[in-house]
Amino acid sequence: MTVSVWLDDSSVVDPKQQTEVDVVIIGGGIIGAGCAYMLSQRGNLKVAIVDGDTIASGASGRNGGFVQRGVHSYYNLFVKTHGRQIAKYVYEFAQENLRMVKEFVDKHGNSFHYEPCGSYLLACSIDELEDLSASAALMKEDGFELKLLTEDPLDRDFYGAMENPGDCAINPVKFARALVAASSAQIFENETVCRIDSDGNSVLISTTKRVFRAERALVATNAYTPLLLANFIDKIKPARGQAFVTQPLRKRVLEKLCCANYGWEYFRQLSDNRLILGGSRQLFLNEEFGYADMITKPVQSALEGYLKDRFPDLAGVPIVQRWSGIMAFTVDGLPLVGELEKSGVFFAVGFNGHGFGYGLNMCKLLVDVAMDGVDPGVFKAQRALLTPTAKTPTAKKPVAAAQEKGP
Repeated sequence: MTVSVWLDDSSVVDPKQQTEVDVVIIGGGIIGAGCAYMLSQRGNLKVAIVDGDTIASGASGRNGGFVQRGVHSYYNLFVKTHGRQIAKYVYEFAQENLRMVKEFVDKHGNSFHYEPCGSYLLACSIDELEDLSASAALMKEDGFELKLLTEDPLDRDFYGAMENPGDCAINPVKFARALVAASSAQIFENETVCRIDSDGNSVLISTTKRVFRAERALVATNAYTPLLLANFIDKIKPARGQAFVTQPLRKRVLEKLCCANYGWEYFRQLSDNRLILGGSRQLFLNEEFGYADMITKPVQSALEGYLKDRFPDLAGVPIVQRWSGIMAFTVDGLPLVGELEKSGVFFAVGFNGHGFGYGLNMCKLLVDVAMDGVDPGVFKAQRALLTPTAKTPTAKKPVAAAQEKGP
């Protein structure tokens, strides 16, 4: 959130009381937590995580807990908008993240309900199945493991699916907390950062309670970055995603993560048999942009209708909790990684609803960029300055409502 001059008490902090660290991480979501873990692998660095709320309280704790190899666009469409080389690189980048999550489990234990269950991308139309078929052909040529199913694996009126066996499910809040616990970082929660300054030798990070002096700052605030750094006002667009969860069902109806309708709807069943369903924002796109943390009747009603249409056997099951989260979208659909004007302030933001898909591998990249001067490559933020009119990659028009297809 923003901070008014009346709420900013950092100016009265005694300079002698500055908190000296090597690296300050701004934001305690998956990227901030993962960066703390990556920095802990580099020796005896003094690291602080500062968050205006608590660890994973933002979008990192308000999603479905999906960790997938794909991005916002099917592979064939991604190839059309970005080219084969970039598409392959981004998918390999996300695949490496999946390996890193498994490695973390092997090393630190499964305290966050890690489930290597795989996923389905479910086709809601013949056109979507054709896109999945085209994607499957390209992906197999590029060495990715998958299965194309030309029949509905769920028997719920889908036209077929792509099965991605390497995808996994997690509890996202517990995962972020596990990463922080495995690091040596100091945690400063409920401290909103007011401003960031650089004196040429170090970075000063002023919060509502204290001032940090560090050699480097890593910004991991995703959708909220424009509220902190004006440079990103025209680079990141915030949008709300909504979801709900039912009470525990009497039986298992899903064993894999499921995304449908070009990713506009997603659902999974938890280990205690509760069912999470999210999405349907494509029906109300103009209303779902912005920073308001709220649920809305139109989207929630659409989700309820989707549940009734695709899961008629669950008719009448109570919905026990509803929530929203704010995502960050970029012009070309790729994250922005880099340094802010050679200031010692580095960032990785704008994950287009797939922050956990980039996850630990993006954290490693940001740390490598900040500490070793590694080039961000495909994700280099300067591309947003060079190509401000680049088109956001789009899928074919999704099915606006399940009733369009019909049972």
